Order: sequence, then structure tokens, then C-alpha cells
Amino acid sequence: MNKLMKAVSLVMAASLVLAGCGGGNADKTGKIDSDEANPEKIDYFKLPEPVEMSVIKSVGPGLKLKPGETIEDNEYTDYVFNKTNIKTKVLWDASSTDFDQKMQLAIANDEIPDAMIVDEKTFRAMAAANQLEDLTTVYKRYASAQMKDFYKSTKDKALEKATYDGKLMALPSVAIQADAPSILWLRKDWLDKVKLKAPRTIDELKQVLHAFIEKDPDGNGQADTIGLTGNSFQLATDGGGIHDFKGIFNAFHAYPMIWIKDENGDVVYGSTTFGTKQALSEIHEMYAEGLIDKEFALRKNPDELVLNGKSGAFFGPWWVPWALVDAVKKNPKADWMPFMIEDEKGQYNIASVPVSNSFLVVRKGYEHPEAAVVYSNMRVQAERTPDEQAVKLDPGHGLWPLLMTIDYADAATRKHDLLLDALAGKVKKEEMDGEMQLVYEQELRDRMNPRKNADDWAPPAAYLMGAGILKLPMNVTEPVYSAMTKTMETRWANLQTMETETFYKIVLGDEPINAFDQFVKDWKEQGGDKIVEEVKEELKK
Repeated sequence: MNKLMKAVSLVMAASLVLAGCGGGNADKTGKIDSDEANPEKIDYFKLPEPVEMSVIKSVGPGLKLKPGETIEDNEYTDYVFNKTNIKTKVLWDASSTDFDQKMQLAIANDEIPDAMIVDEKTFRAMAAANQLEDLTTVYKRYASAQMKDFYKSTKDKALEKATYDGKLMALPSVAIQADAPSILWLRKDWLDKVKLKAPRTIDELKQVLHAFIEKDPDGNGQADTIGLTGNSFQLATDGGGIHDFKGIFNAFHAYPMIWIKDENGDVVYGSTTFGTKQALSEIHEMYAEGLIDKEFALRKNPDELVLNGKSGAFFGPWWVPWALVDAVKKNPKADWMPFMIEDEKGQYNIASVPVSNSFLVVRKGYEHPEAAVVYSNMRVQAERTPDEQAVKLDPGHGLWPLLMTIDYADAATRKHDLLLDALAGKVKKEEMDGEMQLVYEQELRDRMNPRKNADDWAPPAAYLMGAGILKLPMNVTEPVYSAMTKTMETRWANLQTMETETFYKIVLGDEPINAFDQFVKDWKEQGGDKIVEEVKEELKK
């Protein structure tokens, strides 16, 4: 993984935590109103008596505990107990590389903790094996207004994904849908230099890329600039990828790597559709014309082209400004701005991010399943609207007993609106939460001296520009499946390798575009058809 991608992964880990705007029935400042009427006088954040809840822990490399602390007893677990009356007991911990294997072995042996976080494949397998407690009743009774508000932002699709055979069998995570669109980030100063307007279509993008290559946009008198960047491992991602071509695929109504329903309502794998073939043909033509970095399939660090001012165009998600900090520090005149590429009808197409990818499950037979809900109420409140004790927790430890993202699906655009209101004087600075007060101050400083301090420029640029463009009307295709079927467990790795190799060969010109048809044929024969049928069966459950 290159340096910029490592930085981006850290940025995203932070941004997912910061993206929320409060909870409960949150007002536009991000503050929380009181919970809805509670005739049973249930405390959503603290159980009446102490209870024990066993968990398992994945421990990242380099974890340093404070003197006297352990994985099981530390400032986080103390906070949890004081706030909720829940005493967490760690059955076992393992390094992040060994954790999944050890967890799967424990599940197979029915040695399951009272509560744990699992992926969708594991959740569905455990539900099918009758290993999970039904949370339908305890969720309705114990979930706080804040938690319910987060799930409501998904139109309850997250809860639907955690439902198996008509029962709520887990508390699902909530993915930030802002990661779905693939945005074209361009240097506006280069556009001005070559006297072109921002592109809206692929043809206009090609015109811009020609100019970026041929008209010396950096003004150094040398023919050393390139067009569009790419990466050496994937032409399109199913999430918020950077340096890929997902924006071009989407313009052809193509959604590689995603299970969708076609125009007839049939389940299909997006990489096998005619739109994907069209997009591959277009990307190949652009590569053949020299509009895409000729070394992209071999280049280990495509970010270096951006950092060194050799490229002024690449696709990425809304949070790209955080990834551009070093580039802007090196050249404060680099004026990066976001744009979307439309289809032949002038519309913007995206595939939404799977609404949930993690699930908090409870062992069947655990006497206090409500503890998992109360714990979750407390944790999301502590992250979104921390009290004095939560603020003091060491953020470098990551020792929450259970941790997954539960937020507003539209968190980024909520922040965008809030920041605009504050800048317009509709919301007072002191009415906002701490994170947004900081972003507001950074934007004021950046307005005084644009891009002089890249660290001040990046957060408000991400929320104002990156999140702002998300408010464009978009045609949204929803993934219908994101877990693993039985045949996928043995065939999927080989099918994905075949897909990646074929697609790169087509783009690079090593194979003709008709190689796509052979790929689809082989994909179906080597397990694809069987997997399609298995996905259809899973969707019935």
C-alpha cells in the first residue's frame, strides 16, 4: 500500500468517527434533544444492576497500555462500567492478523462470547446455525432515540440487513453513504491556464486531459505532465477508492464488483454486464490515446504524480482534500476542486455503499441481551457528544470492548449544511460540537490566506466542496448482496483474479475488447452461475 493510501486509511478511520452530527432527535447544531417518551422509565444508558458481558478482542500491533492497565481492565472498560453497569470480561484476545481465524474456530466449537462484532458472512452463518439471540424485543424497548435516529437515516435498511427469518438478530453498523460517488478531482488553476471549463461528459474530460498533457499547465516549459492517474491493483472499487476509474464505469451504468438487479429485476454481478464492457472499451481508448498514465498498471505510488505536480486529474471520494495536504503544502497554488461525470442523458449514476458491513451479535441464551443495546447507546453517545470523562479517554488505545461505526448515513452532507449555516451566521460557533467549531475556525483562517496552511484548508474543503457535490441529484443503484455464499468460499478468489487480469489486459491492449465476452462465459462456467443462484436463495431469507 503506498504512502498516500496509508494516510488515506488513517484519515478515513478518523473521518468516520467525526462524521456524525450528534444523535437522538438532533437539531441542526448537532446537539441532542431529550429521548422520546419513556413510560416504562427505562434508563437507555445504564442497567439497574451490574451485569457481566463477555467479549473477544482484536489487538492491533504496537498497542501500549498505561501502567496497571490490561486488555480487560483499563480506562475504557472503567468508563463503560461506570456509565452502564456492564462489566466486560475478555475471553481471549489475538493479534489483528490471527483474530479472524481464532474467532471462526471458536464459533465452530460453539465457544461464543456473550457479544461480539462479526462481518456479514459470519452473521448470516451464525443466524442460520441458530447461534444468535433474537434482539427484536430488546431493541424496541432499550434502543435510545439517538440510535434509532441513526438507523432511521438509512430508511431502516440497516435493520433490514440485520434481520434474518423476520427477526432482528444483530445491531448493524451504518456505512457513510458519502463514500459511494466517485468524484473527479481537478486542478482548477490548470483548467484556467488551458482556458477550458470543467468537464461534465467523458468527451469533455478527454479534451481536458489532452490539454493537461499538451499545453504545459504547470508552466515549466517541459512536456512532463500526464492525464488521468490509475492504480496497479483495481480498476474500480466497491467503496471509496482513489486513483481508479469507477467514475467512468458509472457513466456507463456499470457497477463492477457489486451485486445488483438489472432492468428486468434479475440478480446480476455488476462486473459481467454490458455496461462494464462499454466502460472497459472507453478506458482502453483513453489509455491508447495517452490520456491515462501509461505506467499506471506498474506504478507503485500513483500519489507521487499528484504530490509532485505532474497530474492534475484523478478520481476519488469526497474526503480527498485530507489526502491532498502534502500536495497543497508543496504547492499552495494547486487549486483542487471536485466535479462529477454524467452519462449520455446528462445524469449522474452511483452505486450506494452496502448499508452495513459489521454486526454486533449476541450469543443465544445470554441472560442479558439488553446489555448489548445499552452498551451501544452509551458508546455512540460518547463518540458523538462526549461528556467530560469521555473527552479524557486516550484516543490512541482503541480499547472499547466492542467497536463499530454507527452514524448517520448522510453524515457528510449534514456537516456540509451545518458549516454553511455557521458561515452564514445562522448558527453560532458555540452552538456547534467541538469538531465542527474547529472546522469552522479553520475555514475562517483559510479564507484569510487561501491554502497557505494546508492543514487548515483540508477539513473545510472536504466538507464544503467534497460533501457539497454529493447534493447533486444522482441515480442510485443499491447493492442487493454483500456477503459470501458457500460456492464463493471456494471459487471467489479465483474468479476475482480472472476478472482483474482480464480487465487490465483489455485496458492495456493486451487483449481485444471481445475478451470480455469470453471472461463472462468462463466466469459463469467456473462457478458464477451457481453463485448467482445461491445469492438469489440468500435474498429470500
